[in-house]
Amino acid sequence: MAPQTVLITGCSTGIGFATALMLAKDKLTRFKVYATMRNLESRANLEKEAGSTLNKTLFIRELDVTKDPTIKSVVDEILRDNGRIDVLVNNAGYMALDAIDQKSVEWCQVMMDTNYWGVVRTTNAVLPAMKKQMSGRIINVSSMAGVRGAPFFATYSATKFAMEGYSESIAPVLRDGYNIKVSIVEPGPVKTELANKVLGTPFEEQAKDFDPILRDVFVTGVKRMASAMASVTQSADEIAKLHMDIILSETPHLRYQTTENLTKTAALKFRDPTTDFLLDMLKQSRYASPAE
Repeated sequence: MAPQTVLITGCSTGIGFATALMLAKDKLTRFKVYATMRNLESRANLEKEAGSTLNKTLFIRELDVTKDPTIKSVVDEILRDNGRIDVLVNNAGYMALDAIDQKSVEWCQVMMDTNYWGVVRTTNAVLPAMKKQMSGRIINVSSMAGVRGAPFFATYSATKFAMEGYSESIAPVLRDGYNIKVSIVEPGPVKTELANKVLGTPFEEQAKDFDPILRDVFVTGVKRMASAMASVTQSADEIAKLHMDIILSETPHLRYQTTENLTKTAALKFRDPTTDFLLDMLKQSRYASPAE
């Protein structure tokens, strides 16, 4: 049986990096992975870790989710060489503190362009092929900040809320119409270079130009959050393993939290943390809650 072709965005570090390697190194050779990144100058570590899988089951390509031509180029190559695209993992994105009104609207728009519109662009690029083949998997990497807004992460939370709403909306249509299954993955804090960069800069320095009240709330609150996060941080490999499990599942859930504690957190907001009931919305006679 031919390996599944997998397109992953944001593979220079972190979750994308770990997922690409785990799938490419699968002992059963079930995957052919196109690991993409915005800047190929960042590929050295991935090439090194890929080892003998490089250009065999792991192919590194340039793809910027904010630029349609780069997306089209990779999708066209995959289809030309393989005839199909089986899996898309929308992982590219970034996180930053905004402290409510301390960043410009333009700054916020740039994050939304990557974290949300980047997902839309790549999804739209693979859908024609997936629809034609009447199968596919799309995994959208969200965050618990997409379930519950996190203080001082307003823009980041908004981008993830947008991704989740988009995913909920398209999931039942794609599943029932084309056998394309969409899943949302909601990690908590993950040990990555991105997280280290955001939380590694002294908070006092980040807040030096804030008004006194905001500076005090910011420094005190973010320090407390960072301390709490340190005790529950996961590895990128743990998230990568979940991605593999979702791809291999015959009936993947719409939502996945990545730890039991995160599921309990989500349960405070969702009565059914998998939110599978949303997949049957098209079959309901009216827009009803699961208890109705």
